[in-house]
Amino acid sequence: MKILIINPNTLEEFTKKTQAIADSYASPGTRAVAMNPTSGPRSIEGVYDELLSSQGTLELVIANMDDFDAFVIACYSDHPAVYALREITDKPVLGIAEASMYVACMLGHKFSVVTTNEEWEPLLLDAVQHYGLSDRCASVRSTRMPVLALEEASSAETSQMILNIAQQVIAEDDAEVICLSCAGMAGMDKELQEKLGVPVLDGVACALKLLEGLVGYGVSTSKKRVYAKPGYKPIVGLPDIFQEVYAPRID
Repeated sequence: MKILIINPNTLEEFTKKTQAIADSYASPGTRAVAMNPTSGPRSIEGVYDELLSSQGTLELVIANMDDFDAFVIACYSDHPAVYALREITDKPVLGIAEASMYVACMLGHKFSVVTTNEEWEPLLLDAVQHYGLSDRCASVRSTRMPVLALEEASSAETSQMILNIAQQVIAEDDAEVICLSCAGMAGMDKELQEKLGVPVLDGVACALKLLEGLVGYGVSTSKKRVYAKPGYKPIVGLPDIFQEVYAPRID
């Protein structure tokens, strides 16, 4: 099977880290490819950034739609592109936040999310609520550093910062599982898991493994009601590729 993993920002370093995770965890017979759009914000740190990243993300997936069996949106948020893609394809689509939180619920009673800048704390709590997991989430805590600043810090500094916060949520919030919420934290899951003594989850790895299961099981996104294919309508001022995914025009 072939799985396309989209880093919705335009920072190629994040895409390389995402590809490294995919290479580490893909099963034999799975080809996982990480890409990023060529237009959009260099990092995603709020709703405005999410929306700016959506056009390039959708365009990239639509252009590659026929070549892959499933899709990952590798932004740790309740990214709108996830839901848009579920409307225009019946192939499975997962966001990495949703994937890691659902896996966390199978590994412990309560999980905590360790995120980057402070603004993500309320946004991710909203995402938790949207996924129906409010009773299972112990907390969302941030490093209070922007994504790009976290990327520029040394790996030792970043790891220690995340370790300190994770220790706090285990001791103070009763978390039993930790979800890492940024590509800047990629590759730290196993090291932190060993130090903390609880499961530590990377969202890209979780999404990849879940999609391997869904594709292997032969299930697809329901086209009944919420994810029904959008009906035809004229669009103005956008590339023609966005017109192609509408249901056929009925005159």
